[in-house]
Amino acid sequence: MKKKDFDIIVQLVANQLVGFLMEDYGMPMLEAFDKTYNSQIFHKLQDKNTGLYRRSAAYTYEYLKKELPEIHHA
Repeated sequence: MKKKDFDIIVQLVANQLVGFLMEDYGMPMLEAFDKTYNSQIFHKLQDKNTGLYRRSAAYTYEYLKKELPEIHHA
């Protein structure tokens, strides 16, 4: 896979994660971007070797929610 294609996939998944946070928790957009892009899950998503980019955004979102304790029990 070309790097450009990989980067597009990562960005699409990340944008979906941001949307999920906004919709599910009423989180402001900038906060949702901050939480997503500064998460360990996003860093794993950017690592081709994890294969996380091959999973659905919904699958990845479940891990993101577990990583963010302030929303995990919300």
